[in-house]
Amino acid sequence: MAELTVNGVTLSFDDTGTGSPAFVFVHGFACDRRAWAPQVEDLGRDHRCINVDLRGRGGSAAVPPFDVVTAADDVAALIRELGVAPAVIVGHSLGGVIALVLNERHPDLVLGTVLGDSPIDPGLAESRGPGLPERIREVRSMEPAARMVERFWSKATSPEVRAYGQVLMSCPPDVAAGMLDGFPEVAARFGELVRLADKKPFMAIWSGAPLGAPAWLRDQTVFVRQEPIAGSGHFFQLEQPAITSALLRAFLDDIAHDPRVSPD
Repeated sequence: MAELTVNGVTLSFDDTGTGSPAFVFVHGFACDRRAWAPQVEDLGRDHRCINVDLRGRGGSAAVPPFDVVTAADDVAALIRELGVAPAVIVGHSLGGVIALVLNERHPDLVLGTVLGDSPIDPGLAESRGPGLPERIREVRSMEPAARMVERFWSKATSPEVRAYGQVLMSCPPDVAAGMLDGFPEVAARFGELVRLADKKPFMAIWSGAPLGAPAWLRDQTVFVRQEPIAGSGHFFQLEQPAITSALLRAFLDDIAHDPRVSPD
């Protein structure tokens, strides 16, 4: 584990492997960098992998604010400090939203974007986003998120993967609520954000029951590559690590053959 102080907060991260382009992995709501551990272990054998704990999660300091825009700026600052730009940004769930915001605010740092079962659906965001931060703060507990976390698993999800849910449920309530602050405002701009991402190599990996809307994403874009992993739950990368790593390797091949990407 390594640490760097950026934007007034000390972030913990793994920095594994060598080579360009680098992968930068971003976890989702109330998670930590262990959500991407199998891919870092695999891909780190022949690619540089940066796997970060966002503010208040894992080994990173709990310095507010914790919202999506702040997280995107933190990851951008880390990329600059490490000198790995432009990088492939891989975000799971809320981490995919962070990746889209990062691409908009810091386009020079992003070579391509991968969304992992992210809630990219304006209708879904409107119905579920507002209210959860307030409920978490009101009871000072993650209990209001319990039903949402339970829906992350499929019938085939192993007990070992289900156990990762304890990471989410043990998230400090102020951190979890803060990660969702402003989410409806970002969701209202999903169309614009995904169209910007689609100007570069862009892939969405979906679980067996997608959290977002693959059909809507296709309608908004031209070039996006969409890959469903049948039968998997929301944490597809933990349930099907080999398939996930294979898709990420294939995405690098897409980048290498994309005429929009300038050669080094």
